[in-house]
Amino acid sequence: ARDIQLSLLPQRIPDFAGYDIAGQSIPAEEVGGDIFDLIEVAPNILGIAVGDASGHGLPAALQARDVVTGLRMGVEKDLKITAVMRRLNYVIHRSGLTSRFVSLLFAELEAEGYLTWSNAGHEPGLILREDGSLESLGSTGIVMGPLEDAEYGRRMVHLAFGDTLVMYSDGIVERVDSGGDEEFGLNRLEGEIRGALDRGSSAREICSKVLERLRDFGDGAPWADDVTLLVIRRLPA
Repeated sequence: ARDIQLSLLPQRIPDFAGYDIAGQSIPAEEVGGDIFDLIEVAPNILGIAVGDASGHGLPAALQARDVVTGLRMGVEKDLKITAVMRRLNYVIHRSGLTSRFVSLLFAELEAEGYLTWSNAGHEPGLILREDGSLESLGSTGIVMGPLEDAEYGRRMVHLAFGDTLVMYSDGIVERVDSGGDEEFGLNRLEGEIRGALDRGSSAREICSKVLERLRDFGDGAPWADDVTLLVIRRLPA
């Protein structure tokens, strides 16, 4: 189980010139179904993936491992993002595992800031602009698994100097307070990250601060769902 969990995480944070990158993933049980990967597609292109296999524990972890393996194989074969998403969906649809529904946000970031992405029913990625505006990377297709022939669109956006990309799993925004009445939500997530950016925090410090705030918000209760957060900041010129 430990080997499976470790296979879902990047072995190291790639050194991608001009960017500050950090991520963290915490399973709710011994192993979890969150997907988090950073793939060196080319010297000037970084593959980024955050996703969530339905359910918890070992079945979800096995499904998530298959998705990570498929992504890495697709990148090695130099497939386009839409082809990778389509083939992954086919594999998940044909699998016999009980946990066979996967949401996935996959993107390729070029050193110049161009970001090509596709979102299979996952939580929207966020771009916190240097000027204070917010841009969302919403769904371009349904979650993977239900339909054999599902298609996935791709979009492109540009990260300017000082912009920050945030990708996360639903365990972040759906963390509930001690009374079980209120979720952490997107507004709090954005506020915590902007506050940390204003203080000059690094990507690693931002991840640590958000997770600390999440624990406090739930009054230290055990995680009800897997929690994953990835922060990529394009450094000022």
